[in-house]
Amino acid sequence: MSVLKSALISIFLFATSANALAQSELYKLSFQNTDHETVSLANYKGKVVLLNFWATWCPPCIKEMPSMQRLQDHFADQDFEILAINAGEDSVSVSSFLMELDTELTFTILLDEKNRSFNEFGIKGLPMTLLFDKEGKLIETILGGKEWDHPESIALISKTLK
Repeated sequence: MSVLKSALISIFLFATSANALAQSELYKLSFQNTDHETVSLANYKGKVVLLNFWATWCPPCIKEMPSMQRLQDHFADQDFEILAINAGEDSVSVSSFLMELDTELTFTILLDEKNRSFNEFGIKGLPMTLLFDKEGKLIETILGGKEWDHPESIALISKTLK
C-alpha cells in the first residue's frame, strides 16, 4: 500500500510541477516559425492562448486542425490566439504538410524540432492542448483530439476571455 501511495504522490507532484512550470515560464519561451524567425510567447501577453502540440504523423492532430481554424476565425476580433507547436519535425516537413492541407491555417505554426516542450510543458502525448488565460495562468489541459468549434469549446474560450 505504501508503494502505491508513494507512486500516486510522485505522479501528482510531477503533474503539478509541469503545470506550474507552464504557468510561470510561458512568456519566457520562444520557438521558431516555419520561416526560421524566432517568435517569443511574450508577444501573446494579455491574450487568451490555446497552445496546441501536434505532429504531421498524428491522425487526431490533423483531424482537429480545420476546427481549430474555425475557432480562430470565430474569435478573430478578440484577444485570442491559437499557437500550434509542431513536436520534433523540421520546417521543410511541416511547410510541405501545411501546403497539402485542404484548409488554409492562418493561426501561428511554431516548431519544436528538439522536442523540448515535452519537458517544459509536461506533454504526455499528441495532440495535447493547453489553454492559458490573459495572465498566463493555465486554465485547462486537453489530451487528445477535439472538435474545437463545438459549442462547448466556444463557451470555454468565451468564458476565459471575460
